[in-house]
Amino acid sequence: MSFIREKVRDFYLLTTDVENIFINEYMPTAPGDFVKIYLYGLLYSQNDAEMSFEQMSRQLGVSRSRIEDAWLYWEKMGVIERIPSQSKTEQFDICFKQLRTLMYGGEAEETKKPKPPAKEESAADDCLCDSRLRDLLFAMEQLLGKLLSPKETREIFAWAEELHATEEVILAAAEYCVEKGKKSVNYIAKVVRQWTEDGMETSEDVENHLRDLESRMGNHKKIMQALGLNRGETEAERKMIDSWFDEMHFNMDRVMEACAKASFISSPNLRYVNKVLLNWQEEAIKNGRDVNSRITVTQSQLKKYYEYLRKKAEEEAEKRKKEVYERMPRIKELDEEILDLGRKFSVDLLSGKPSDIAETRRMIKLLEEERAVLLTENNYRQDYTDIKYTCEKCGDTGVTEDGKRCSCVKERMGEAELWQNSNLSEK
Repeated sequence: MSFIREKVRDFYLLTTDVENIFINEYMPTAPGDFVKIYLYGLLYSQNDAEMSFEQMSRQLGVSRSRIEDAWLYWEKMGVIERIPSQSKTEQFDICFKQLRTLMYGGEAEETKKPKPPAKEESAADDCLCDSRLRDLLFAMEQLLGKLLSPKETREIFAWAEELHATEEVILAAAEYCVEKGKKSVNYIAKVVRQWTEDGMETSEDVENHLRDLESRMGNHKKIMQALGLNRGETEAERKMIDSWFDEMHFNMDRVMEACAKASFISSPNLRYVNKVLLNWQEEAIKNGRDVNSRITVTQSQLKKYYEYLRKKAEEEAEKRKKEVYERMPRIKELDEEILDLGRKFSVDLLSGKPSDIAETRRMIKLLEEERAVLLTENNYRQDYTDIKYTCEKCGDTGVTEDGKRCSCVKERMGEAELWQNSNLSEK
């Protein structure tokens, strides 16, 4: 007894078997057109049917060159093999491989590595042609010192196909990463993506970028060292420093000048430098001059700035004293009594009356203690009404009690320049 089943004459009514290995391992990272071309070819292969490149191009709405690129891609992935065609009109036929056998069967026949063909001078296409792809993959394997896996090959192909990265940029990125000891294709992908987004297309573009990067990194290190920061900058600090050059357009000399001003504060930091540069930028914009031009501060101008600081400190102390007097009139009475006793103390000291001097001193102490208690009970510091000079050592004069130049002068010079520029912009 034999069994016969009627065959379906129209194979369009049948189903096409697609291995799950293809769906899980190959399809997710492949270009969409290439998947469409693979599946359409698989349909015909399972029914021993034929179709020309021109017919497939019309049916799928893709160009012949696109179809050729797709079969080249799938051959490199190892899922098909191009074999010489018996047809006079076609160069090759497509043999679909059993992926289960490749993955779980015996060892696959070792694939011979193709030799890189000589490059031909041609304009860059949207995707890589046969010889260019083989050349690129061969060069990548040489740089990385290993054979590329199917997944890595798909990734590299995607750089050209989806990111539109040029071969020069891809190879330059790989060489750059390998020199840094980074041979991961995923790491190289980040560099390729960034460089392509930055508009790089040629090896010359890459060389200029790396030259600028090296110079920029040297400047970053010099700036950090000028501030006494013996560490690398954070990502936020790197962006801040880059903004000084790229957005504010300061040159290195001007930035280092700002760093010099910051070195005189107790804790030099990049935020202080940024504040100085922002002030310089604002002043330059107001006066219509370049940010890198500077105004020197003379001794006369420095003296005026110290006078300004003293007057400002005294006015602020007077405001605080007025506030306290309004809330606590007794404080005003105590200040007046202490002032009177101070005058009496001076007179007694000159007249040589020891007993009067001791009594006056005792009375002043009692009044000061009462004053301190009143201020504390009303949530004020004991020195709240005192004059607060910027520099307590010299009282904002620039000269210490022993007649020496105060250490605050260098810091005041930088402030005096900003103060002077501010005054000029207001006139």
